[in-house]
Amino acid sequence: MQRNRISVFFRSLALLAASCGLFIAKGHANAAEAPWPVAIRSEMDRLADVGFRLNLAAAPLCSTSAAGTGIVLDHIEAYSPADRDAVRALLSMTDAPQIAALAMNSPASRAGTRVGDDILAIDGQLTSDLLAASPDRSIFADELETRLALTPPGRMIHLLLRRDSRSFEVEIAPVRTCSARFVIKTDKGFDAFSDGKNVALSRKLIDFARNDDELALIAGHELGHIVNKDGDAHSLGERRNMEDRADLLGADLARCAGYDLQAGVEFWLRRGRQDPFRMFRAPTHRKPEDRVALMREKAMTGPCPPNEVK
Repeated sequence: MQRNRISVFFRSLALLAASCGLFIAKGHANAAEAPWPVAIRSEMDRLADVGFRLNLAAAPLCSTSAAGTGIVLDHIEAYSPADRDAVRALLSMTDAPQIAALAMNSPASRAGTRVGDDILAIDGQLTSDLLAASPDRSIFADELETRLALTPPGRMIHLLLRRDSRSFEVEIAPVRTCSARFVIKTDKGFDAFSDGKNVALSRKLIDFARNDDELALIAGHELGHIVNKDGDAHSLGERRNMEDRADLLGADLARCAGYDLQAGVEFWLRRGRQDPFRMFRAPTHRKPEDRVALMREKAMTGPCPPNEVK
């Protein structure tokens, strides 16, 4: 689904905590479930991997590119002061920005970074100095991710990291990817949408996806809207055509990123069976089984990178 803008989204667990208030005692329904910060870190990890692979597959088609590293960051000052001690304990956070999620086989992963590493400096600039100059410390992690993404083509990224009290340096060779950002939407809805620059997936939707093949198909659809530069539709027919094109391009992107489409379409078949309000949904999209039929007919094979327009 394409929207004019994403009004409520969070690129990291830190932003979620700052906005929603992270009460650890209420972060899980029972003792068998992980505390909320830990659960969301797991979702961030899934989305980091899927988003990086999709952006890499879409790179030849996107109008704007970024230096892709595979890193997702978090920072303690995004959390409310009352929650910071608990968050530090649960996530082993310090005052430095932390690698919260890392795409597998990404440039940062191959360079030797790990989830939980603290970043002390970027290209020789201390992150403590960058924090002091930040206009909004609550989104410092986001600012650093943008800084990494803006690295010019062909330039290496030098990081000074800290792991288990040991400092060391790594050199990352970023790859050009689509510049779309994949974010977690934190309200109670079941939703996915894009605004031309960002792809937002709700926590419920991420949890509903049984595997990353399913998650990649849904995220790929929203990335398809960005690649296609979909905007406001002037008629129902135009909107339906946009959604069909996003389904097909998104499926192609997921396939080219290495995901199994036959496994991925199970998301829509299962969702169609379990949605009690399906008869009342807006007619902008085909019925789930018809969406699957279209993708099976036209997107199971094809070139990589895919064709932009079906």
